[in-house]
Amino acid sequence: MGADTLRRVMQARDTFSEPDIDPQLRAASLPTTFNGDARFFEINGRIKPIGFPGLEVVARSAGRKIEAKLHVVVLPEIKIKVAFRNVMVPGSGGAPAFHAKKPCNEQDELLTMNNIWRPQANIRFERVPSDWLVIDDSQAAVKQDLASATGMKDASLATFPDVIDVEKLKGFFVKHKVQGAHLTIFCVDKVWSNGGPANGSFARSLDLAFISSQRGPNTSAHESGHFLGYYSKSASKPWDSQGHTLETDPKTGKENRAEDIKMLMRGGGAGWKIPFNLVKEFRDFPG
Repeated sequence: MGADTLRRVMQARDTFSEPDIDPQLRAASLPTTFNGDARFFEINGRIKPIGFPGLEVVARSAGRKIEAKLHVVVLPEIKIKVAFRNVMVPGSGGAPAFHAKKPCNEQDELLTMNNIWRPQANIRFERVPSDWLVIDDSQAAVKQDLASATGMKDASLATFPDVIDVEKLKGFFVKHKVQGAHLTIFCVDKVWSNGGPANGSFARSLDLAFISSQRGPNTSAHESGHFLGYYSKSASKPWDSQGHTLETDPKTGKENRAEDIKMLMRGGGAGWKIPFNLVKEFRDFPG
């Protein structure tokens, strides 16, 4: 094994061995063993990129017996610019306070997103620096914006809520998107979407998403999947907006419930896995 490959493997091991790393993400990002029997291979070829359905790589034993087969694609990197904005509201004495009980750390969110998306789809998220968003609903202009977004006739009664109903308030947040970012993610305390509470939500066609204090470690990566799925040119667009996808058995075509917990885009939560045959659904982003 080359020195550079070994260095990267050891670097990954150290990163994902930290005690606060989500166990699902650790399982996705690390080989099952790091003992002396583990072997790692770097595959080099003269043809690139290699698109779908990919090339079949066959591993044979000394006796030429086929031990394993793997389909490989080599895809150009796609860069997505993303901005995170913690929402602030007037707190004690009028000083700005986090709306969320669990505000987001944009570096941590970005790291997890890239740990999921880069190795599986060669999509890299780049952070666009941004300020936290302060919303002071005592100001007349803010009240008017809230009233306009929610359809209230009397703007003087408009207040910024504890629970963000995405369908009602997405129009209010549009003007607070970060310039130069493809996707802006707002961190708030509670999110209401599709008739119920949610860890996160994507506002279809508006290029903005919301994550809540109840989010999991992979929620931002999950909402990014909805964002990318919106731009898919395929007829099915399985991950556009609120679509969720489970692993299916290639022989029976039935959902593999045992794999459900692993899926990045499963409903009701977020794992880490992007099925190989669906990676192309995310690579139509126009840039």
